[in-house]
Order: sequence, then structure tokens, then C-alpha cells
Amino acid sequence: MGIKEFPGKAKTFIKNVTLRDILNFIIDQWFLECLGIAILIAYLVPNLGKKGGWIAAQYTIIYVCPALIFFVSGLTMDTKVLIQTAALYRIHLVSQIMSYLYTSMFFFVFSYAALMSNDKHINVSILGGFILLGCTPTTIGSNVVFTRNAHGNHAATLIEVTIANLLSPVLSPALISMYMSSSDKWGEFKPGGGAGGYQALYRSVFKQLGLTVFVPLFVGQLLRYVATKQVKWVAEKFKINKFSSVFLILIMWSTFSSCFATGAFAAMTPQSTGLVLMMDFGLYWFFLFSTLVVTRGSRKVHFKNKYLERIFNFFRFNKRDTIAMCYVVPAKTPALGVPLINALYANHSGISDQMKQMLQIPIILYQIEQLCFSSSSVPVFRRWVRDEEEAANLEAEEKARVEKSAEADTERVGQSSNSSSSTEVARSEAEVEVANDLVGAEEVHARDLEKQ
Repeated sequence: MGIKEFPGKAKTFIKNVTLRDILNFIIDQWFLECLGIAILIAYLVPNLGKKGGWIAAQYTIIYVCPALIFFVSGLTMDTKVLIQTAALYRIHLVSQIMSYLYTSMFFFVFSYAALMSNDKHINVSILGGFILLGCTPTTIGSNVVFTRNAHGNHAATLIEVTIANLLSPVLSPALISMYMSSSDKWGEFKPGGGAGGYQALYRSVFKQLGLTVFVPLFVGQLLRYVATKQVKWVAEKFKINKFSSVFLILIMWSTFSSCFATGAFAAMTPQSTGLVLMMDFGLYWFFLFSTLVVTRGSRKVHFKNKYLERIFNFFRFNKRDTIAMCYVVPAKTPALGVPLINALYANHSGISDQMKQMLQIPIILYQIEQLCFSSSSVPVFRRWVRDEEEAANLEAEEKARVEKSAEADTERVGQSSNSSSSTEVARSEAEVEVANDLVGAEEVHARDLEKQ
């Protein structure tokens, strides 16, 4: 198609767009629209959803909503698929290395460069927040929701989220201490933590994981095992997967309510705000595309050297696994980022509550940006994985057809063997009757001879 033909094609496409198409597009973006409404409510009434606010969001939202997300996952996920996915060590290694070491390294490099520029308009608390952001684990709830909506490997995302958050109490403080030791300019932001601080962090992390991930997931799987048909009917009838997105919006509403209530956004300079937005935007998309290149770009590269081929094969994944990693690697969670900050700086008297809130701003703004970007990428990934899904469906149908054919053949063989055995029985009975007749005839002939 020539360049001159393109405007005509575009005009034809625009003419073919109907009001129904526009309405369908608006309805398809309901998550972002509801998220915007939630942020507006958080700004107007921050005391409603903040931590320690009117509804005690630290319990009713922060614990209940993630628990419901994983309860829904337990109801809708096949136990065999979950166990099989847990054995895929390659995706675990690649995901965790990229999620912790790869992302934290880039956050540190940009933060360190900004620190060395000696720009007085950029707050050091914001730069420290970027290092904390890079060292936090992947988010708990949104990854599972978006991977399932994008038709990715939902089970792999759930397992990667669990592994990452279990590693966080050990890896995150070690990485933060290593990066903060790079320069004396970090000053009071070098974490001292202390035994009490880290113990509080461990208690907070494992308590949250137990109540929001393990217990609800186990209960969901148990209900699925006990009442499989009923659970499947309820899941399909009421589309309970949609509820996970609603619970995620409630989590973000509570997070923004806490930020607006403390006035952390108002304390930022315009330069710091611009730096946060640009770094969050640029690094998220950089991590997303680099994950795609690592997991899919090497599929078209072949080496004659078998050792190089093995190395590149280690990083090659199918599309469903790639989608899971694209949501796991770039994402960062404020659910553990905030307890991490409170634990690391518990013994630092020189850091005020407002400075702690400013440390959280990069994490919170990154969360809202990643939610918007992740939600907008769902239709793209869903379309991209369609060919793999169709191939898997055809393979499953062919396998079912072969199994059905084998069962039919077995049944026919059984029927033929039964009929042949019946024929043999009838033949043997007939032979017995003929033999009896012959014996009877001989006896009659013998009596006749005796009479003569």
C-alpha cells in the first residue's frame, strides 16, 4: 500500500467507527475511569480512607481486599496447574533476578546521578525514595489481576509474587544499605534499622503474607476441591474475576487518601515532581520492553555453539509466561514499601514524619502510573497471545478426540471379543448337540443289532 493511500484508509476506518464502538471502548476502560474517581474522592475526603481514618483502612482495606483477591484466585485456579507451575525453576530465577537486581540497579544509577548534580531544587528525600522503590518487591494484588485479564500465566504470577515478597525482608534491606553506602551525601538516609526495626519488618511482612495470601488462597483451593462443579458455576455465572479489579481500586484509594491526608504531595518542589514523573514513566516502560527482549527477542537467534545456545534457551519463554513476567518485573508494591521505610528509619530521630512521607512519594506515584500502564496494556497482550491460545485449544481438542477415539476402539474390541466368545460358545454347544445325537444314533443302532 502506498503512502498516498493511507489517508483514504484512515478516513474509511473513521467512517466505520460507530457509536457502539465508542461506547464499548469507554466500557472496556472502566478500570482507569473508576480509579480516577477513587483518587478524586481520596483528594476530597482523605480522612475516609486513610490509615487510621474513619473506616480503619489499615484493616478493612489493606488486609481484606488483598485477601479477597487471592481468595478469588484460589477459587478459579486449577490446583494441578498451580503445582506444575511451581516446578518451573527457570521463570522463578529470571523473574526474581530481574525484579530485584536489574530494576534496583537502574533506579540507583539515576538517583545517584541526580544526587551528584547538586541541584538544590531536588529533594534528597525523593532521591532516597527512588532507591527504596527499586529495592521493594513486586506488587501483591495488581499483577495477579492484570495477568489473568491479559490471558497470561496467572499461576506463574501468583507464585512469583509470593516468592518475591518472602525474599523481601532479607534482600531489600541489604540492597538499600549497599546503595546508600555509595556516598556520604545520603547523610541521615543511610538505614540503621537496628534489630528491633528489622524484627518489626519481618513480623509485618510475614503477618501480611499469611493473612492476605496463604490463608485465603488455601481456603479458595479447598472450596474448589470440595465443591468443584458449584464453584465453577458461580465463577462463570457471576464473573467473580471482575471483583479482583474492584478490590484493587479500593487499595489504591486508601493509599492516596493517606498521602493527601499527610500533605506529602504539597511539600514537593516542581523540579522534584517532574523528576519523579519522568523517572517513573521512563523506567517502567524500559523495564517492560527489556523484559520482552530478554524473554522473546532471543527466540529468533540461533548459535552454532551449543553452550551459547543453552544460555539463550534458558531465557526463552512462551507468550503466556512472558506476559506474566512483563507484569511481575517492572511492578513495585507500596504495601511492603511503606512498612520497609518505617522499619529502616525507626531509630532515626533526624527524619521527620513528613520526610518519611516524601520517601514514599516515588513508590506511590510509580504505583498509580504502573496501574494505568498495566491496564492499558491488557488488550494488547490479550491480542498478542491469541495465536498461542488457539494452538493450545486445537491441541487440547485433538488430544480429546484421540482419547475419545481410543475409548471407542477399546469398546469395539470389547464388543467384538464378546460376540466372538458368544459365537464360540454357541458353536461348542452345537458341536455337543451333534455329538450327543451321534451317540444316541449309535446306541439305537446297537440295540437294533442286538434284537436281530
